[in-house]
Order: sequence, then structure tokens, then C-alpha cells
Amino acid sequence: MINNRLPMFRIILILVFAFSAFAKDIRIVCPYVGPITDIYKNDERNPDLKDNSFLKGVFFQWVNPDHYQWNAFVYQASDINYSSLWGGHFIFDYYFFAKERGKFVIGSGIEYLQINMDADSNITPLTDFEMINNLFIPYVRFGYRFQFNYRMFNISILPWIGAEYQGVRGDLTMVMDPPGPAPAITTEENIDNDDLLAMAGLNFNAILFHMIDLEAKYNGTFDTKDYYSTATAMINVFFTRKLGISYRIKYMELEKGSDFYNIFGIAFVF
Repeated sequence: MINNRLPMFRIILILVFAFSAFAKDIRIVCPYVGPITDIYKNDERNPDLKDNSFLKGVFFQWVNPDHYQWNAFVYQASDINYSSLWGGHFIFDYYFFAKERGKFVIGSGIEYLQINMDADSNITPLTDFEMINNLFIPYVRFGYRFQFNYRMFNISILPWIGAEYQGVRGDLTMVMDPPGPAPAITTEENIDNDDLLAMAGLNFNAILFHMIDLEAKYNGTFDTKDYYSTATAMINVFFTRKLGISYRIKYMELEKGSDFYNIFGIAFVF
């Protein structure tokens, strides 16, 4: 009887330890809504647009403090600069050589943004202005996360470097009707741009009293000609182990303008 029970006892122990390890994982789902400001500039065609709308999105994050974290965010805004906007990102970070005071981080991610514009005749002197713009930004990065743990405070600082590819694809159609007897000119273009850029950034995170989660990030993307900034900040305040409120702010410079949003949400932890 003892020999027969021993394998089952081992299986139970394995399941208990596996569940305990899995229980260390933190999963957060947070729907968001809030105002967004979109600026579109095109020095070649001369439209200079700025508009506001509401952004709706859903954020999901899975964190294993010892080994990895990944998160995804999908968002959408309508009727902004005569456009509909879809975007999102996916980020994965893997931790290795972890010690009490820090760990190495290697990560990758991708940012995606689609702008579908139908300005008709609202951009003088252009008419029938239509544009579809798809922006793909995959990247890789490497850094070291410094960890400072106190009784009620956990603080981490992550300086990192990396590289990203920016690919822009789309189509542009417009009609220019100059004053006088000159005929209208119809222009159709394919948008096809590729750039490889260096990156450097700094991430800060603090967990206070096991109920307040603060995060601030900044990174610059650059080559010999251009420099683009991206800055984000977040605060989560949890009322229970399972429920809290969240606020996010982000500013992102793009080749043809910028996006800036303030969004609010409810965070569910499981």
C-alpha cells in the first residue's frame, strides 16, 4: 500500500508546487476610455491638422516577477482629423541572471497604427482627399533592471538600448483644383517608407503599500537626421486584491505628427 500511494503523493506534491509557482503570476485586464489629441502634418502637401476625440481600448498584462512579463493594448478612435484610428502594441520581456538587486532584461515588441482618412474637400485647396496609412514598428531591446526592495516600497529602474524598424504603407488620393481656368489635377500615390532607427530608454516602476502601482517610461528613437520621443505614465490604485482604478497618459511623436491621450479605466486582477 505504501508503494502504491507514493507515486500519487509525488504527483500531488508536483501539482501543489506547480500551482504555487503559477499563483505568483499576476494578470491584469483593464478597459480604458478617455480623450485623445491627434496632430497630422505633411510638409509636402501642406495639410496641418489637429483634432480631438475619445479613445477606447483594452489592456492586458501577464507578469511572472522572476522570469517574464508580456502585455498587449488595443485601442480605437473615430472621427478625428477626418479619420478613424486603430492602434495597438504587444511587448514581451524575458528576465535572466536574476538576483536580489536586479536582473538582465531582453525584450521585443511591435507597435501598430492605422489611420484611415477621408477629408473630402475639408483641406483647402484639396478635394476628394483620401489616405490610408499603416505604420508598423517592431523593435528589440536589452537592459538591466535595478531592484530596490523595502518593507512597503518596491522600486525598479530599467535603462535600456535597442533598435527598431519603421515601416509605413498606404495609399493617397487627392484632387487639386487651382483658381482660374487651370484644370484640376488628380494625384494618386503609394506610401512606402522604411527606416531603421536606434533606441534608448528609461523605465521606472514603484509599488507602494501593496496597493499603488506607479510607472513612468521615456524612450528616444533616432538616426543621424531625426529624433522622436515617446513618454508614458501610469498609476493604478487597488481597493482590493482583485479590483482597482487606472490612469494612463502617453505622448508619441511620429514622422507625420503626434498622438497624445489621457485614459481612465477599471483594473481587474486575477
